[in-house]
Amino acid sequence: MYLNELRIDDFGCFRNARLDNLDDRLIVIGGPQRAGKTTFMQALRQFPNGVSRGGDLPPATDEYRIDAELTHEGERYRYVLNGHASPSISPIGDGQNIDAGDIFGPVTERQYRNLYTISLDELRRLPPGIDDSEDLARVLLGGAYGDIAEIPEIEESFNDRAYDIGLSRGDPSTTSSELNDPYRTIREGIEARKEASQQVDEYRSVTQKLEDKRSEQSDLEDEIARRQQIRDRLNILKELFDPLQQLETLNAQLEDVDLDAIDDFPTHLADRLDHFEEQFQTATTDLAEARREFDQNATFDTTDEYYEWLLEHETEIDSLTEDQKLWARTAEELVESEESLEENRRDIEREIASLHSEWGESFTHIDEIETSAVDTARVADVASTIEDLRTERSDLKASIDSAQTRKQELESQLEGMEEEHEETREITVPKQKPAIVAGVAIVVGTGVGFAATPLVGGVVGLVVLAVGLYATDSTVTVETTVDADPYRELKGQVATLDGDLQADSERLTELDDQIEEKQSELTELVTELGLPEALPASEVPEFYKQVVELDDEIAAYREKQTEWEEDKENFASDIEDVATLLDDVADFSWAAEEPLEDADKVLAMLEAVAADLELARDVRRAERDRTECIEDIDDVLTEWDEDQSIDQETDDEDILEYIQAFNDEAERISELQETVEERDRIETQVTSRLENESAREAFEPLQEDDEPWIDVVRNVATEYADTDAIADEIRNEKRQIEELEAKRDELHEDCIELEQRQEDLASEEDLREARGKIEEGRVEFERLGEAYAVNRIAETMVKQLHERLMEDIVHSLVDDASDIFREITQEYEGIELDGDVQSLDFRALREDNHDHGVGELSRATAEQLFLAVRLARIQQTDVSLPVVLDDAATNFDPNHMSRVFEVIDQLTASNQVFFLTCHPQCVRITASNDLSAQYWSLNSGRFTRRETADTLEQQLSAD
Repeated sequence: MYLNELRIDDFGCFRNARLDNLDDRLIVIGGPQRAGKTTFMQALRQFPNGVSRGGDLPPATDEYRIDAELTHEGERYRYVLNGHASPSISPIGDGQNIDAGDIFGPVTERQYRNLYTISLDELRRLPPGIDDSEDLARVLLGGAYGDIAEIPEIEESFNDRAYDIGLSRGDPSTTSSELNDPYRTIREGIEARKEASQQVDEYRSVTQKLEDKRSEQSDLEDEIARRQQIRDRLNILKELFDPLQQLETLNAQLEDVDLDAIDDFPTHLADRLDHFEEQFQTATTDLAEARREFDQNATFDTTDEYYEWLLEHETEIDSLTEDQKLWARTAEELVESEESLEENRRDIEREIASLHSEWGESFTHIDEIETSAVDTARVADVASTIEDLRTERSDLKASIDSAQTRKQELESQLEGMEEEHEETREITVPKQKPAIVAGVAIVVGTGVGFAATPLVGGVVGLVVLAVGLYATDSTVTVETTVDADPYRELKGQVATLDGDLQADSERLTELDDQIEEKQSELTELVTELGLPEALPASEVPEFYKQVVELDDEIAAYREKQTEWEEDKENFASDIEDVATLLDDVADFSWAAEEPLEDADKVLAMLEAVAADLELARDVRRAERDRTECIEDIDDVLTEWDEDQSIDQETDDEDILEYIQAFNDEAERISELQETVEERDRIETQVTSRLENESAREAFEPLQEDDEPWIDVVRNVATEYADTDAIADEIRNEKRQIEELEAKRDELHEDCIELEQRQEDLASEEDLREARGKIEEGRVEFERLGEAYAVNRIAETMVKQLHERLMEDIVHSLVDDASDIFREITQEYEGIELDGDVQSLDFRALREDNHDHGVGELSRATAEQLFLAVRLARIQQTDVSLPVVLDDAATNFDPNHMSRVFEVIDQLTASNQVFFLTCHPQCVRITASNDLSAQYWSLNSGRFTRRETADTLEQQLSAD
């Protein structure tokens, strides 16, 4: 038995805990201390008989509830444990009903606790719950231990009782034995009877008569028995007479029949042949219908050559037919694409004509113009620069005009002020410094203009000029004899305007030169690109942009045109395959140069040929069905008679005649088989009746040597005409038996009288006392003798039983445990058991060193010894139950722990093993040993599936 699923709904710390899809070999459950591992083991200990009341079990929150799905002897069952009730087990599917006893078999609850659920503190000589070593022996050796332990005592008790009765040899003449008293009593009674039974003449006479009567009575008994035997024989013969007559008739019918031929005839094939005949007629009809359909509906010539051509090119036609719809759709798409491309070309030509009237609708002019992203940027940059320069020139002219107007206004005001203030005296400012400032402004502005744009250069030059003039003006000292501040200010403004006008004029000249230079550059670029030379500069960028767009459209059009041509060529290649194939059976015109013109005709023809192929397949299928039917019929006919063989060339009428001949023979054979079966049935009926012991006793006097009983009865039956004659004979025998029985009764009465007379002639009182004494001694002697014999026999049997059980159970357990202990330790050769089985005084054996008792072993080695004993007992148990090991290898070093897991791996071949641990190294060793294991973590009563040993080891290390 192994668990598939386990649900602990209410038990201690567990609430709705689940273990699903459990492996049937090794399940490693890891968790920290107090995670619930011990509670899990206690839960499994309740499986045999349910939860007991009292004790140290963890309590339930509401009511104990354990639910499991398990597999037992290949069938799945559901196990349910509620409260303290006995567990219930119900089949899942069609399994038979069982209970816990059927699963656990001879394993008791205490054995399951101490053998199959092993915790660390229980790997001791006397674990908790075991009162003494004798109690442990009961657990380890199973339910038979009680008998084994009591056998020596029982043997001794049989010996003592036998010795009390008859000492060692059972001699009744020994005065100290119990047999002596009844023996002497019998001897005394015999002597007394001899004295009381002295015969007299009359006693002898009566005795002789009594013997004669008894002899006559015996003869009558023999005669009555003989008559009764004859009566019984006649009754049986009457019962079997009619079946014997039928048997004779059937044997006569079968006398000249070859029974071997009956057995050899394949009557079991008659139904199959009927079925094959029906299939043959159906197949013949279907073939004719299929051929007629092909002849009437085929599109092209329905000759055999065309039929063969269709089947010969079946694969090619199927392959082409699969693409037929695709080709038809492709043809439509190609036509639509051609129309779309033509429309696209006309649109592009119209755009070319509208762009430049002298170009017309030809792609040539667009193709001759070089188009690229660089050229587009160059055209845009030059055009933009010219536009910017013209704008700056326009703005500069407006500024000059404004400055000149302002200057005229200021000069007019200045003339008026000169008339009003004649006494004003002004010191002329030296001209050298303003000239230097103006020159510097022009140089800086020109440099910035080349580095950036002319506009930026002009602005920078004006700023430098203004700052320089301001600085120069601020160094002039004017002395007047009148109020000359407005005058000087106005005159300074005029001077400033003169400087500005001069700078602007110079800048205007530069702008004209730059515009002329850029205009020349644009002209060269237009010529270089192939654009119309008469195109205004402002229109060049937009014109070139439209040319680029048209060039892109033309490229896209040509790419689509190329793709269309390729698609058309591919389509032509595909249609050419179809045309090449169909050229064998049809005459049509199709040119690869213009594949779209007659493509629909070729595809329609392919569709027609595909339809003809289906008709040809129907014909071929019908031919195959008919061929298979003929082969099936031939198999049946040749199994009956090889001369009846048929093939495809055989006429239908001949085939049907062969079938009819087989059926006629089958009918005749069936009738003979029924006759044989009837004969065998009757023969079996007669033989079965004669197997009765009383029937054989009735006919035994008539049997000669080993003559079959049925022949004996058949010979007797020949003496009678019918059952009425037998009935008359039976009545006659009954009458004679009744007469003999009446005579026997009379003789019996006479014997009683003679026996009474014989007793009266003897010494009745003495003889009675002697007989009573003999009887008393005989009864007691027989009782004691029987008791002596029984005790001696029982003593011998019990001794042999004890030796055999000790060898079969205890020694076998020790031998298996030795192998496991040796494999785990690899230091000891094994173990042996000193003394009686009750002591379980094990010793660990070493090859070249002293043996060690359990008390001399280290704790870990002692635990390994008793773990080996438990595992050996588990392996010897007939039932396969889950095994739970709760940190049973904690005290072992890594090497011993690794070998323990190797032993556990061997145990998983027959038992499901749950290994509970809180130590990461245990999980690590299962992985390093390449054990096939399933891993779960447990924490606070919750199970979590872990995919690998590493994840469980990491979980335990973290905890």
